[in-house]
Amino acid sequence: MSASSVASTPAPSDRASKTRHVVLAILCLMYLISYLDRTTISVAAPKIIAEFHFSKGQMGAIFSAFATTYALLQIVGGTLGDRFGPRRVLALLMTWWSIFTVATAFASSFASLYIVRALFGLGEAGGFPVATQALSTWYPPQARGWLQGLTHASARLGAAFAPPIIVWLTISLGGWRPPFIILGSLGVLWSAIFFLYYRDKPTEKRSVNALELAHIYGGAGAPPVKRVHTVPWKRILRNPNVWLLVFADFCYGYNLWIYLTWLPTYLVQARHFTFKQLGFVGALPLLGGVLGDLLGGKATDEIYRRTGNLNLARRSTVIVAFIGALAFTIPSVFVASSISAVLLQTGAFFFLEVAVSGLWSVSMD
Repeated sequence: MSASSVASTPAPSDRASKTRHVVLAILCLMYLISYLDRTTISVAAPKIIAEFHFSKGQMGAIFSAFATTYALLQIVGGTLGDRFGPRRVLALLMTWWSIFTVATAFASSFASLYIVRALFGLGEAGGFPVATQALSTWYPPQARGWLQGLTHASARLGAAFAPPIIVWLTISLGGWRPPFIILGSLGVLWSAIFFLYYRDKPTEKRSVNALELAHIYGGAGAPPVKRVHTVPWKRILRNPNVWLLVFADFCYGYNLWIYLTWLPTYLVQARHFTFKQLGFVGALPLLGGVLGDLLGGKATDEIYRRTGNLNLARRSTVIVAFIGALAFTIPSVFVASSISAVLLQTGAFFFLEVAVSGLWSVSMD
């Protein structure tokens, strides 16, 4: 008997099984770990700069090493997920970037740090595209905004956890290197759990009953037939909406990466917080982002539910988010009070993250 037939003929039950929620929880944990791994070097940056006597330009180049390979290989990573399935690809990618998270601890020069971070970005490049594919297989389209809000809130929660965790580990263990080893090991453990539990199709999972399948597939009880086709690159590249989305995501991403890379160094060197204080003040803006992700995801789905207008639901949240982020960012630069600056940056990042669900949901739509 096939796995499909076993999963689709479970013991009688008047309630849908909840396997999809476990899948969601595991993927949310991946988002959290990925942002812990990404932002660890940002929190450790003041210590790294002091140890190696790096200039701001050198540290910026190390930050950009990750971003360069991450940007260039997004399509490649996503394509691998399409071809081989999220189960194998996502487990492999997490293992890859976890190995290079650990390797960061053993870097001894600008060159070695640059190479390790570039290889780290190579692994993370496909993470979110493949995870998005994994989620779209297990949930109906009506939940896309909320799913993106929840998963990206998990990511920002990982970034928010990074300052207190990394500061504590650095002080407790006597240096900036041990946190990379610990967090990298956590990622390898996640890969094993994901590979053992996750299946590329809900029909392949024995714990999924018929009612849950009906919920996932909108009452059909079975997945729609997928047709093999080539990617219509000409149509995509000639579509003005695609380029508008790319531009909007570029504006979002530019601001996001300032928070994920330079914020800790800015707070220590420009706003004169101590490294120990960084564990608290560095987390505040990112916690604001968690709330923004949740609100934005809920808002875009709710607007769609009430109006039936998908364009309005996606665009309105992005527009409001960008205007709000601008309104808080400008005064945060000029206020004299360091605490006021952090609070304004928290408001700015809150609004910035309201946009993320709309941007990612448009891609899924």
